[in-house]
Amino acid sequence: MKKALGLFISLTVIGSCVDRISIPIPNEYSRNLVIDGLITNEPGPYTVKVSQAMKIDAALPLGLPASVKKIILFDNAGNSEVLEEMDKGIYQTGPTGMQGKVGREYHIQVETNDGYVFESLPDKMNPVGQVDSIYYEFETRQPEDRPTEYGYRIFIDAHTTSGNNNFLRWKFIGTYVVETLPQYKVGQGCVYTPLPCSGYAFVDGMLKKGYAFNPKTNKVEYVIGLECTCCRCWVTPREGKPKVNDGQVSRNGNFNKVEVGFVPVNYYTFFEKYRVEILQMSLSRAAFDYWKAVQSQKEGIGSLFQPITGKIPTNVIETNKKPVVDGIFYASAVTKKQIYLDKNTHRAELYVPKDCMRPPREGAVGESCLLAFPGSITTTVQPVDWKN
Repeated sequence: MKKALGLFISLTVIGSCVDRISIPIPNEYSRNLVIDGLITNEPGPYTVKVSQAMKIDAALPLGLPASVKKIILFDNAGNSEVLEEMDKGIYQTGPTGMQGKVGREYHIQVETNDGYVFESLPDKMNPVGQVDSIYYEFETRQPEDRPTEYGYRIFIDAHTTSGNNNFLRWKFIGTYVVETLPQYKVGQGCVYTPLPCSGYAFVDGMLKKGYAFNPKTNKVEYVIGLECTCCRCWVTPREGKPKVNDGQVSRNGNFNKVEVGFVPVNYYTFFEKYRVEILQMSLSRAAFDYWKAVQSQKEGIGSLFQPITGKIPTNVIETNKKPVVDGIFYASAVTKKQIYLDKNTHRAELYVPKDCMRPPREGAVGESCLLAFPGSITTTVQPVDWKN
């Protein structure tokens, strides 16, 4: 119980506006491993992440990636595969390795560098059903001290397969494309400090495109074909909280008007268009209990009656009963559906942000698009299924 009160694990880091209660815990609890892994019926590779939980007063970051000696994936049909470490604490199956199949059970075995062995309990991949439709309700709010705010509340209708246990998770994934102006990076006193990735540099006191600093000559020189490499990005905000359902609002396996997410309307999210993607994921009872506990903790943030940290269930066990491990490895069949929203979906007057440039400039931020949206997954590579 001390472990539950004294640790924040990387999968369930919860902020709070209530007073934090610090309870002394033994030092060995700061060495707990956290396992985060999933296999689906979609083509691999599949990923397992390993991190080291930290005490809440530790100087190092929470969820520090941790390497182990070996991770092996098993199914109940006699197949197995050793995962490869792609980066510290990130392990993957091969691109042509094991393929998840509905009806089979899967588990992993983790061997640490000091000889301890952990195993996840076998998890069955259940049928998943289908997302039938995605739709929205447009909202307008007028704060007292800010411009009018707009947004879309996102809903789905869905169904599960006949006779399934109805344990489902819906994952909201929002992605939008933006362009920034890193040549107008603001330095001290609102002076231009163009980023090297912008493809701009100062030449004779003027900001010019196609110039870059050459360290060999120690001069700014024109480069043929030089383009910005940090101007256009696809941004995906991280999931705020999981959404699960145990079938309590289902009628004959149908789910109607389930609210799954919110899309804020602003200059950046609707610079061009916004893609809403909903993943419907089947869950076993153990996986449902895990994600339901995470959802409950997220929903409890700021509540007067919020538990101190709670205890998230785990399906990973220690075979030699020595160190402690948390987290989950589970199997899930996945189906998905997408819609696109753009500036014409619902006409709204977008507030254009102001910059402190001289002369005054309004519009895109003067920053690398890879750095301008912290807390999101950002890439300069267009998703392969993005609709232009």
